[in-house]
Formats: sequence, C-alpha cells, structure tokens
Amino acid sequence: MTAMAVTPERVRIGLVVSSFSVSSDRVIWPLASFCLYVFNLVDFLVRCEGMSDITKSVQQMYDEIGVHFSRTRQKTYGSTSLNWPITDKYLKKLKSGERVLDIGCGNGKLVSGLPKGVKYTGTDFSRTLLAEARVLFPEREFIFGNLVESSHWIKLREFEAIFCVAVLHHIPEKSQQLYVLKQIKKHLAKDGGFLYLAVWNLWQEKFAQYEIDDHFEVPYNIKWKRYCTPYDVSSLSDLMGEAGLDLQEIFYADHEGNKTDILHGENLVCVAK
Repeated sequence: MTAMAVTPERVRIGLVVSSFSVSSDRVIWPLASFCLYVFNLVDFLVRCEGMSDITKSVQQMYDEIGVHFSRTRQKTYGSTSLNWPITDKYLKKLKSGERVLDIGCGNGKLVSGLPKGVKYTGTDFSRTLLAEARVLFPEREFIFGNLVESSHWIKLREFEAIFCVAVLHHIPEKSQQLYVLKQIKKHLAKDGGFLYLAVWNLWQEKFAQYEIDDHFEVPYNIKWKRYCTPYDVSSLSDLMGEAGLDLQEIFYADHEGNKTDILHGENLVCVAK
C-alpha cells in the first residue's frame, strides 16, 4: 500500500473537516429552528393576507347585495320574524335619554324597536346599506366605519347599550374579534351599560350536511357566500372572558325566540357588561 504523504495542507483540511463534524449539531439545529421560524412567519403573513381578503370580500358582498338585502329586512321589531322577540326584550329595557350603539347596523332596522326618546348611533362598513338606512331613518345618526379599525371607535362616546347582531361571526381573525369586544367594553357606560350580542348558530340541524371547520361559508345567492366563524356556548364564553366582559347570560334561541339547545337554535345570544 502506498503511503499518503502528510502535508501541511492536508493537516489543515483535516482539522476543518473534523471541526465541522464535531460541531455539525450546533450548526444544523439552529439552522433548522431558523427555517421553521421563517416558514411560520410566511404562513402567518399568508393567513393575514387571506383574512384581509375575507374581510374585503364580505364588505364587497354587502355593498353589492345591499339594496336587495335591505328590502328583505324591513319588518319592524316585535313581529314574529327570526330572533326579533329576543332582541325586542332587550330594546324595551332602554329608557328615554339613554344612548344605544348599533354596530354592523345594516339598514338600521333596530331603530324600529327603540323606545321613545332613546338616542341612536348606527355604524356599518357597507355604504350601500348605510344609504338605505339614511333613507329609512333620516333623523338618526349613521356612521361609516370598519369595526376592526381604530378610526371606527376613536370618536365614539359611551353608550348605555351596544347591540352587535349577526356581526361578530363575519370577523375572521380571533385577534380582531377580541379587539372589537374590548372596544365594546371600553365604550359601555360604566353605570349599568350592557352588550347584546347575537351570532348565527352554525351547529344547528340544517347545517349538518356541511363540513364545518374553523369557518363556514353560508350561501346567499349563486354568486355570493357569507364567511362565518362558528361559535358554541363554550367558545363564545371564553372569547367574552378574554375580552374582559362580564357574561350575564348566554343561550341558543329558536325561530320564535325561545331558549333551546344547540341543534335547534337559530342563533346564539349573549348579554354581557
């Protein structure tokens, strides 16, 4: 066998290779951790962009269908329409001179159930629906704004009651949902102010045919579907608690406004302070 000459160059190369072999774990694991961090960051940014697109899509949909949507929702409170008997009960608690904020007000139909003398402010991010509201209730205050943006809240004062009906489930990101609920708490009158909130119950029997994950798209017509986050008593209660709201009651309500179970409830309703 021919002996290999040991040169200074080979010694240096051997030392480098040996050094890399010894420290390879020290190099590979930090590199793997960094790659995982980058992957998670990219995934987060993609999801954020997706959530932004969802919010824009919901806004665009209500702007496009707003006129038809408004025409199908002009009955007054106190009728036998979906969920109104429940909402009407809390509207009647308001007294003359008190202030109510209706976030995601749509065409302002909540106004029809207000006791005499109650002051009203409605906000929505659909200019089409706000235009409908101003025609139906020209004497009331309606403001354009997006609930998840600080500009919506900065000029609003305190209110004795805040109504959030069929709105929260359209907000895709939990951080945004919490932001909205924390802003609601901040704008409730410190002496007896209350939040009335209702979301669609996507766990009821009529949706059993669909696969529901962390969101669900409820069809409106052939073109449009409405993005919704599914809630149950546990998840909505936890969200309220995280936002610092004191939950007074929470229940499923059926078509007639009666309290019922998760399979028969049209809506999940909660009241908090």
